[in-house]
Amino acid sequence: MKTLRKLFHDWLSGPTNEFFEAGRFLWFASVLAAIGYAGAHLYVNGVFDILEFGGGIAALLAAGGFGIGVKDRAARDARE
Repeated sequence: MKTLRKLFHDWLSGPTNEFFEAGRFLWFASVLAAIGYAGAHLYVNGVFDILEFGGGIAALLAAGGFGIGVKDRAARDARE
């Protein structure tokens, strides 16, 4: 359990690991929501389209990663 707590802390905190970042949390929550929505759609309709799901998740991961990367680079440059 301690390892899982550290894993989530590392995922949701910034490069300094001092505090949680809203951008990382929202990125994580949006991916979980997309997975939950796909699961609910599969349960209700019995249909799962891997291309739609894959495209949506890829867009979420790419946009979130880009945004977090830009913010982290800007914060690092401001400290220097």
